[in-house]
Amino acid sequence: MARRVSILLVFALASLFLAGTFIYQAPSRPTYGSGTFRAGSKDRILAEDRPLRISVVETGGSHDEVIAALVNSWGKLPNAQLSFFQRLSRYGSHDIMRTFDLSNPIPDPRAMEDFRRWDSEDADPDIVIATTCEFDMRKFKYNMTQLLKTSKTYVYCVIHHADRWGFEEHHLEEALSPWVREQRAEFLALSPHTAEYLLEKSLKKWKVVKEEGHQPLIRHFVPVFPVQLPPAATDDTNLNFGLQGDFGQERRDYKMVFNRLGEFLKPASQKNNAKRQDTDDKEPEVDEEEQSPIESTPRNITLHLVGHGKHPPVPEDVVNNVVFDEGLNYIDFYTILSRCFALLPAFATPEYLDRKASSTVPASLIAGAPLVATKEIVKAYAYLDEDAVWLQSETETDFDVIGRVLKLPNEERKVKTAKVRALRQKIIEQNIVLARKWTLEAFKKIGVKTY
Repeated sequence: MARRVSILLVFALASLFLAGTFIYQAPSRPTYGSGTFRAGSKDRILAEDRPLRISVVETGGSHDEVIAALVNSWGKLPNAQLSFFQRLSRYGSHDIMRTFDLSNPIPDPRAMEDFRRWDSEDADPDIVIATTCEFDMRKFKYNMTQLLKTSKTYVYCVIHHADRWGFEEHHLEEALSPWVREQRAEFLALSPHTAEYLLEKSLKKWKVVKEEGHQPLIRHFVPVFPVQLPPAATDDTNLNFGLQGDFGQERRDYKMVFNRLGEFLKPASQKNNAKRQDTDDKEPEVDEEEQSPIESTPRNITLHLVGHGKHPPVPEDVVNNVVFDEGLNYIDFYTILSRCFALLPAFATPEYLDRKASSTVPASLIAGAPLVATKEIVKAYAYLDEDAVWLQSETETDFDVIGRVLKLPNEERKVKTAKVRALRQKIIEQNIVLARKWTLEAFKKIGVKTY
């Protein structure tokens, strides 16, 4: 009897447990992409119980590196859900972005024409990152006008050529002024000097600024992102330096470039010839300068011309020491640069020091290749540190610096490379912090409730 009572009691308790589990089961959380959204946690920015929708648009057909840097920063915002609307996705740029540790995996890029089609079920974006803003705002004029009327979308307008924003014929004032009036746009220049030019020269011409007194917010954003690169070289038998950009002869005096390269190659060969010709049993005297690394050890010095365009003619005496690297995907591009002890700037005009942002400067950081830089370059691209570049004095040319660095012990070159890579990591981490800070400030300004 007692045994039957015990069995019935166990059965009753089990039934109650199963019933309670069925009735009080916690509701499942919605998922977006492959990321799980946990309401009421730190995994969100918006107070609303939904993802943060970010549309990345690019109608210029280039600037993949800028997109990657923006994605690595804004894509890390809590539960950010990205969409891409691009003219082109080039050279494996999305393969690099897929290695980023983002809140949600990135989707494939969509056609530009898909951006907020009003016959689609796509929800309005919370943020539009216009990575080629001077083209994007004109291409999507109707779409953006509708978003301004019907949603609380905020626009980050990325600036590549600060001077173009002062040209009336480009109709950029017409496209952006309504957003400036509503305080729902800000400008992201790609360097401190282009931000200053935009503020002090271009936008001061706009009626919305000059007459109406609406001052748009202008910041600078450094387009740097992480790339999986091989370790820095540990030996000094192969010495590579690079020149990145268009191969056009109007941009560089290649005759001078190849003459200087020939000079770098001569000391080692002359030293070896002297040894072969010396038949005297008596050991010759050698002064300290003759014992410098470049004099005492044969070197395989290679100039990598990384870019595109018509090849300049290469003299016979250096033809085996010049490599044209072109048509590369981004992984190969940054890998080659990462093996260079120095990267030369390729500024075709002085405008890269006041109104244009060079791609070479961030490329040197991404690759961890020290840039040869004047004090003027460091001042314009103020996110650089003098300790993380090969600083060129007023009396030196950039090739004088290359010659000087070639004479340094390998350990000193390795120290410089390590400083560049440390600066790169610092900037990447700062960008992530700033993306969150700027987004929270933007939403507060336009009345979007945040967590």
